[in-house]
Amino acid sequence: MRPAILGLALLLMGLGACKRGTEVAVTEHHLPDIVRLFEISEKDKSPETLKALGDTIIAANRDLKSSQLYIEAATQYHKAGAGTEMINALNLAIDQGMANPKIMDQFSGHELALASSAGIRLFERLDSIQKQLEQVSHYDLEMRSMEQFWPYFERAITDTSKARQELKKFLFEGPPEIRDFYSVRYGNLDMMYGQMINASPDYYLHLKSQVRPDSLQAVQETTKKWMQRFKELYPQAIFPKVYVVPGILNSGGTVTEMGMFIGGDMYGRSKDMPTEGLSDWQKNAIMSFEQLPGLTIHELMHFQQNYRDTVNIEYVMGAIIGEGVCDFLVELSSGQPLENENLSYLEKPENKAFILEDLKNDLYNTDNSKWLYNGGSIEDRPHDLGYTLGYLISKSYYENHPDKNQAVYDLLNTDNFETIYKGSAYGYLLESDTTKVF
Repeated sequence: MRPAILGLALLLMGLGACKRGTEVAVTEHHLPDIVRLFEISEKDKSPETLKALGDTIIAANRDLKSSQLYIEAATQYHKAGAGTEMINALNLAIDQGMANPKIMDQFSGHELALASSAGIRLFERLDSIQKQLEQVSHYDLEMRSMEQFWPYFERAITDTSKARQELKKFLFEGPPEIRDFYSVRYGNLDMMYGQMINASPDYYLHLKSQVRPDSLQAVQETTKKWMQRFKELYPQAIFPKVYVVPGILNSGGTVTEMGMFIGGDMYGRSKDMPTEGLSDWQKNAIMSFEQLPGLTIHELMHFQQNYRDTVNIEYVMGAIIGEGVCDFLVELSSGQPLENENLSYLEKPENKAFILEDLKNDLYNTDNSKWLYNGGSIEDRPHDLGYTLGYLISKSYYENHPDKNQAVYDLLNTDNFETIYKGSAYGYLLESDTTKVF
């Protein structure tokens, strides 16, 4: 799933930057607290305020150098009309590993700035990235964050009074991708400490024995085969790096403009898995390592998505397609039909009637709480039904379309989500009457 941190500013914390390499220097590096953000007032979105927000993010990112935060700054500069600053931020993002060659689809206008030497250089760099990512061979499951994490973790649990210091050292001494992951999932040191050190250290010790480099070969072979099949369905496909990282048990996978991130912490299930300190949702959500290929392909589909319908994507209508199409394309790429408890639930006519009527009334709602990311917080239906509904709508659209490659393109690039519904068997959900017989 892509992170929604647009429109936020970072509160600056910590001391100034020092030379990297020594323990003292890492301690003094500035680490922004991503959680302590404030929204711009709805009444104050002037160009001056937006540019100041971009400047604030650049300053907060001075030591972390997260490519994702440079993209966030570029977004604010874009909205402020500050084309030169936007281009500079995008070039900084590429310096730190940004790998989305289609990033400029998000930044229209600024013709004068784009015609500058920095703008021309930006497009040249994006073209180079595009050529690399078009090859399936570019894909790789990168485990270095997991491998480098364990010495810091073990020192942290040995002396918890220095745990936050060890976690911070990991962030700055680890590979660049871990700093992007910090920006979208860790949030701050307290959140890392709370889950890894305080709540469930025994689980993380167990995890170390479950996720091993020698386990990757079969996963690599399976995912590459599925990716090659997807390339036949969608010739425009690109194949970013996949980074397996130690998360805080809140996401199986996510996407930034750098690439795909897999929370290795979500793949430690075994019969002797320690459960102390885990929530009920975590106990149920943790998977086995063998399930990694499906999740990898799901996240790969997020990286392909390039929706131009910027209005409906904010509604339930777009959000459930955004997730469901990924599950459907996993099915197409793998040749393995989707099977889960949600589909079984919807097979009962009374359940399907209840859920679809509720969805119809919610399509233009911006509150996704009944449909997505609601494990442990929904009681009158299975959690995350939006994934399954989006899957069913996407599959129906594909089956109805005479040109299957065009259907896949539409599902990943539509400029109007309503056309996906209208082209499926679920177009009636857009109708104003509520008398449909399910």
